[in-house]
Amino acid sequence: MVTTEIPIAREAQLFNGSNFHVFIYTKTESLSGLHQHDYYEFTLVLTGRYYQEIDRQRVLLERGDFVFIPVGSQHQSFYIAGATRILNVGISKRFFEKNFSPFIPIDFSATQAYAIENSFLAYIESVITSRHFRENEFDEFIELVCFYVTNRLRHYRDDAIKDSVPFWLKITVEAMHDKLAFGDAALERMVQISGKSQEYLTRATQRYYGKTPMQIINNIRINFAKKQLEITNASVTDIAYESGYSSPSLFIKKFKSITSFTPNNYRKKINGCNNF
Repeated sequence: MVTTEIPIAREAQLFNGSNFHVFIYTKTESLSGLHQHDYYEFTLVLTGRYYQEIDRQRVLLERGDFVFIPVGSQHQSFYIAGATRILNVGISKRFFEKNFSPFIPIDFSATQAYAIENSFLAYIESVITSRHFRENEFDEFIELVCFYVTNRLRHYRDDAIKDSVPFWLKITVEAMHDKLAFGDAALERMVQISGKSQEYLTRATQRYYGKTPMQIINNIRINFAKKQLEITNASVTDIAYESGYSSPSLFIKKFKSITSFTPNNYRKKINGCNNF
């Protein structure tokens, strides 16, 4: 039997003496394959969705989700749903164990996705899209995000335990990420896919996701639009129609209500944001 040695990404080669190793980038494929670290790491999804395989268990991450990967966990990424923009933070083993170890619960599981609050996600996005953010301030910001993430791990089980999402509803929401589904007549299509009445579907989405079907559709549309603004040169008008909106003005209004940016301002900020 042949045993394949798992590559190790080492802090000494990447951190250059710093406490953090940070990347903000849009990915369509994994270049590293299955590997492990001698440092701690978390990855937060800013736009899109992808799978992270951790210790042989595959986890789906969507916007606002993160995984925390401790030293030695074997993992790799799968970008089968297209381009995904992520914030990836490596934390020095020494720095983490000095400052954050007490936050990690005894029963912590690396093989699951954790969600952050929308308000904190909006704060993160506002910081990383700022062109005038100084390097020393960025270090302070990353330390704050690390504190939030590790504290989230500790309090995750303190949340009210939600009912398991029914399989039919998971499949319905998954299917709505297809462009053919979230285009024209998206709500009617969602009802059709679910096999339920609109009233029943609405009660289910509000119970399990805290959103109406139309809110879920708009989130999917805007998430798609953000990816197009990030990775293409298509006009706002073209992206509006491609995202399923009947007019550019409606698209701009909805985009701003969800992201706090106009599409053009979002594109300018993303294009001006460098990797760290």
